[in-house]
Amino acid sequence: MNPVLVGDVGGTSVRFALARRDHGGAIRLDAFTKLQNDDFSSFDKALNSYLDGVSDRPARALFALAGPPRSDGSIQLTNRDWPLVAPLDVASRCGIETVRLVNDFAAMSRAIPEMPDTAFETVLDGEASPGAPIVVTGPGTGFGVGTLIPLQTGGYHVLTGEGGHAAYAAHTVREADIAEHLAARHGYVSTEMIVSGAWLHPVYEVIADLHNQPVEALSAGEMLDRASAGDPVCEELCRFRARAIMGAAGDVALITGGRGGVVLTGGVAERMVPWLQAPEARDRFRERGSHAAYMTPIPVRVLKSPEAPVIGAAALLFDEDLTS
Repeated sequence: MNPVLVGDVGGTSVRFALARRDHGGAIRLDAFTKLQNDDFSSFDKALNSYLDGVSDRPARALFALAGPPRSDGSIQLTNRDWPLVAPLDVASRCGIETVRLVNDFAAMSRAIPEMPDTAFETVLDGEASPGAPIVVTGPGTGFGVGTLIPLQTGGYHVLTGEGGHAAYAAHTVREADIAEHLAARHGYVSTEMIVSGAWLHPVYEVIADLHNQPVEALSAGEMLDRASAGDPVCEELCRFRARAIMGAAGDVALITGGRGGVVLTGGVAERMVPWLQAPEARDRFRERGSHAAYMTPIPVRVLKSPEAPVIGAAALLFDEDLTS
């Protein structure tokens, strides 16, 4: 099988690879490369930079972008001010015969059944219901949401949306206070604003102000280190965000019937595993009033693999071969 070109395009970085299925059915990647978006002024320039190091340009490509697809197949990245990415334009400018674009969480969701158990870390034990939908969500630069639906005929259907931009739901007076201060400064408060990397500092600033503490120029890693050391501002920040992540994941599982399990993805989720495993965060996932028992069996895991979204992109492209 000739290799296909696949890519995962987020707000911060882009990953490219050449993919093929081996004789055992596993997806294998070659020439896997991660590029920083700040180094390029458009997707095309990032892609051509990658292709300059590839000896033969594949005829087919599928790219997963962090933004909602439009009716013509184009995508505008939500958290990166690159020009609109359109399939025909990419094909002509980069010398590829056919190009397809999908939402990034379509690829991330499709990757889940392709990944080994060693790629996951458990946040909440449970027992997945065979054949039930699997929720794939989590915070990176933004907050993506996807649902993987197993088909009775074999294979999968992937449902994506923009659930990260649904309104944030506070559960306590303190959470409502934080959300109210964010709203006063920024308007509408979505879940993405609470949990994503792009909104880390605005949330930190509000919590620091509520503690009557000065706002410092801290990196995400420094905030985590301070939280672990007991700093009251950074500790509240991490606990607040962990509860919001688990609460939003539980909402999606309840809405979609995601009893096949929940998988959290993204760099923020990976760094926050100890906070996500805290009893108050776990309780936020399961506390559903009369439907708490519905949530109890659902396992929650964090996916830890930088290759997962490009593997999912390849799986989506290979799925097309099975149906064509």
